[in-house]
Amino acid sequence: MKGIEAMCMVFSVQDRQNAFDYILSVASQCDKIVSLVQVGSGANGFHDERSDLDFVIALDSGESMSEVMEYMRREISTKYELAFFKQDESRHLQNYLLSDLLEIDIGYGTYEHAAAWKPAFKVLFDHSGTVEEKMVQSLEWMDDRIYGDKQKKDMEQARNVVWFFLMHAAVAIRRGNCFRAIGEMDAARALYIDLLGDRYRLESGRNREIDRLPETEKAAIRSTYVTRESPSELWKRLINLTALVYKELEGYEVPVTQEMLYEYYKDLK
Repeated sequence: MKGIEAMCMVFSVQDRQNAFDYILSVASQCDKIVSLVQVGSGANGFHDERSDLDFVIALDSGESMSEVMEYMRREISTKYELAFFKQDESRHLQNYLLSDLLEIDIGYGTYEHAAAWKPAFKVLFDHSGTVEEKMVQSLEWMDDRIYGDKQKKDMEQARNVVWFFLMHAAVAIRRGNCFRAIGEMDAARALYIDLLGDRYRLESGRNREIDRLPETEKAAIRSTYVTRESPSELWKRLINLTALVYKELEGYEVPVTQEMLYEYYKDLK
């Protein structure tokens, strides 16, 4: 019974602080680590007691990447029991999940190319004396680099495929395939939410920051969710979703127009 209880123990605020202090300690002891930066919500104060830890480690050179990533993995896995570990070599990112369910994410890069990819960051130490200045300067172009390019890609994707999902949803309703219709609408809604996230400069992946949208936008999203498994309900939500999507696509050429879709829906009803 004690073993089961131990497995169910979830980290406390003090446990998180202890892990924070440990990461800071081991990073500061490595001579190839120039700077340690805390990023995300924790840099300005954690959202709540369940917030995770996010760091970026600035290296002396790219040649140290493998060595330092292995050093951090070894030190953390020696200190803590890991429930999960993943290393993405291409993105220079490590994801740790401790046995108490505390998540620790660590990104790596060279100090010469230090840049803030999120607005919130806090330099914990910097032997070069240049990292914070580089990150502050990068904020000037960060929004356009992150959201501007993403908006173009998301708009292009929505323009090319959203009507496809909407058409398939309509056919599924006509055939009485409720769950298929919901699935197609979910795909179209995800594209719509991406466009909203771009417009409001919010992270939309898995609706990460969508709770910060204005109430009018959140109400519009709610109007697209299916609450009953009936053709009339499905048609209503599909039409709402279609109108919202095409409102975001105003000014862009779409292979299948909103008017064409409405005629298609009318023919299927």
